[in-house]
Amino acid sequence: MKKLIISMIAAILLIGGTVSAQQQQMDPAARAKMQADAAKTALTLTDDQTAKVTAILLAVRKTQDSIRTANPDMDRTVMMEKFTALTAGRDAKIKAILTPAQATIFDAKKTEIFPARGGQRPPAAQ
Repeated sequence: MKKLIISMIAAILLIGGTVSAQQQQMDPAARAKMQADAAKTALTLTDDQTAKVTAILLAVRKTQDSIRTANPDMDRTVMMEKFTALTAGRDAKIKAILTPAQATIFDAKKTEIFPARGGQRPPAAQ
């Protein structure tokens, strides 16, 4: 019985790791669409707002990818500073198309909508 339980736990962990690795390797368009869909649900966006958010997210993702590929030897700290600036710009552009009520929700749920790299989401609010 113990062996069966251990085998099941190992299988679950293996499947979870594979799914996480696949999420990290999404192309920019798929990643932007996934995040825009999460924003649409969390913020109750209109179709027009969702299209604008998708365009913003795709532009940021492409810029991040170009920074990575153009400067493969860039210091990680410098790269993260550039990405932080891109993220701040992304958030400002998104907030510009939101209603005041949506902007308030956006501020509260930003880390849920746009999880950190690696697919790690913050713990659920209790």
